Amino acid sequence: MLKFYKFRKLCHYIKVSNYANFVRGIQNVGIDDIPKISVTDIRKLLRQKGFAVQDGYTSLITRCTICCDGEKKTENKVFINKTTGYFLCSKCNTYGDWNTLERLIKKSKVDGTLKDYLEKLHQEKSHFLNDWQNVMEQTSSLLDLSETETHDLFRLFEFPYHLEAPKVLCDVRVSKDHTVLYFPLKNTLNIIVGYRKIQAGNEEKIENYGYHIGGLFLCKAQKTNRFEQAILVPSIHDVLHLAAQKVPGNLIWLSNCSLPPVVLPVLENYQKLCLWGDWENMRAVSEKLGEDRCFFVRPTDGLVTASEAAVAKLSLKTLVSEAKPASHRSITTFAALRDDVYAELTNIDKVRGVKWKRFPALTRLLGGHRRGELTIITGPTGCGKTTLCAEMSLDLAQQGVTTLWGSFEIRNFRLARTMLQQFAGVPLEQNLEEFSKFADDFQKLPMFYLAFHGQQPIKVVMEAVEHARYMHDIAHVIVDNVQFMLGLGDEREGDRYLRQDAVIAAFRTFATARHCHVTLVMHPRKERDSEDLSTSSIFGSAKASQEADNVLIIQDKRLTAVRGKKYLQIAKNRYSGDLGIVPLEFDKNSLSYQSKKKPKNKEEEPDKLLDECFQEYSLEAPTAGSDISRKKGKHNRKEHVDSFLSDILNLNRTR
Repeated sequence: MLKFYKFRKLCHYIKVSNYANFVRGIQNVGIDDIPKISVTDIRKLLRQKGFAVQDGYTSLITRCTICCDGEKKTENKVFINKTTGYFLCSKCNTYGDWNTLERLIKKSKVDGTLKDYLEKLHQEKSHFLNDWQNVMEQTSSLLDLSETETHDLFRLFEFPYHLEAPKVLCDVRVSKDHTVLYFPLKNTLNIIVGYRKIQAGNEEKIENYGYHIGGLFLCKAQKTNRFEQAILVPSIHDVLHLAAQKVPGNLIWLSNCSLPPVVLPVLENYQKLCLWGDWENMRAVSEKLGEDRCFFVRPTDGLVTASEAAVAKLSLKTLVSEAKPASHRSITTFAALRDDVYAELTNIDKVRGVKWKRFPALTRLLGGHRRGELTIITGPTGCGKTTLCAEMSLDLAQQGVTTLWGSFEIRNFRLARTMLQQFAGVPLEQNLEEFSKFADDFQKLPMFYLAFHGQQPIKVVMEAVEHARYMHDIAHVIVDNVQFMLGLGDEREGDRYLRQDAVIAAFRTFATARHCHVTLVMHPRKERDSEDLSTSSIFGSAKASQEADNVLIIQDKRLTAVRGKKYLQIAKNRYSGDLGIVPLEFDKNSLSYQSKKKPKNKEEEPDKLLDECFQEYSLEAPTAGSDISRKKGKHNRKEHVDSFLSDILNLNRTR
């Protein structure tokens, strides 16, 4: 009995510890993460301390105080991000936030806290160098492979092969069994600071390693100036196709079109950057890099990437040379918009947005989830607005849409627990042995949470949202719910309707200016239970429904009708105008509204019935038995035959 008690206690401890680790793994964005510094303040402090400041596209460049006494003083440069104040020295690999750099600049001597921090960075560097040394020892260079082995390797990873391809990937390391590739990531001084690992058969899952991942994989072009032009593409296949046609410029591989701010110094010195990939993602990349030096390669006839254009036998050189500027300073005629309109018409399926896999009926009505739009979800209290919104966002996050959740009503760990059960599809409390597996997979999703709860000033919330968008390339922001943000700020005594209008206006501006989808969960006014909710039922003035691109209303008729149902009504759809309803059936085990699979077609039922009848009355070998059982069997057989004949007649009548 004592052993059983100890075992149960151990299981409870494992359950609690696993859940605690899962909660700690939630990626929160809080007030402390918002930088409280401006470019003017950074310049002022540096000049007061005698530092010469060079103004770059994305960073302020000055000399490093840590490695200033070493050799090659021209390389002792520290890059300070203009937006966040984050700094990075490519030579000594010292990095951190603005507060750390400010202490390094102001103090003549490094105190104990800074010494511990610098020692920690040194240990991280040593750990990575040992890791990379092990990779070097256990792998070989791609150039060392024979021609046959190179052909087999390219065929295995489905890379396009040409004579110059091995030279393009000369820095790539290959495992002994030729199933794993290691792509080194280099910083501005061509120093390896990380690497990407790709496994054959699982090429979509790219693993990044390094002590701060402040580098990129690039292929240097021949016969061109080092920093004259660079072409940024989303896959290594695009790099190989561009190299095959000898397109001028350095070729840079951006994994999934993502550009963390830590790698911006690598691209600081380029005068022209050509972005070739998905328009939605590349637009966010251009905002970070500075739109004045960015150019877009427009999709041609639905061919979005360089690989698609190369397969269609198009000249990649010509397409790059015809790249259009990312920003229009003044648009006065249709000629300036012509390319944008044509690009949308030739990519109509992608323009519709990311499609929901769990809600195909919603996809048919709305078309998909599009950036730059504002969606409002409303419904009666307790109808499941948060649960539905959580599953819709989870569906998109599983398809790579980076999401920021602002849950002001429910604690983040409870929201994450609901989404984890929706992700797993099973009751977590009954499947504790699989909790670690579900949690590890869920933690890999691009999902972030605002570390706010309760009422917060709209100014603070918008600063956190802007910071998260810049740092993590957020594509979808969810606020649950707007009413909890009302009543705060400098004008507490003002009209609450006006304050709500200010919140909606702020998110509407953010969605349009930052090309990010915003979903607002809002409570309706108190209506009669027998009346359907409409766009005019949203709490506040009419501004919410007027500003929104999509209005989704949960109608719950389960308590007002005998056979009442719950369904999602699309009351406004600015993109296509299609309106309608989506039935909602809640599965308590998975906390999901996911559409159930339809039963088999009714047309198959007559054929199935005939097969069963013929199988039942097929000839069988006689078996020994008593006379009574034989008579009873004959009587039953006669009844079955009559039933069979009536079934046949009924089928003929219905056809």
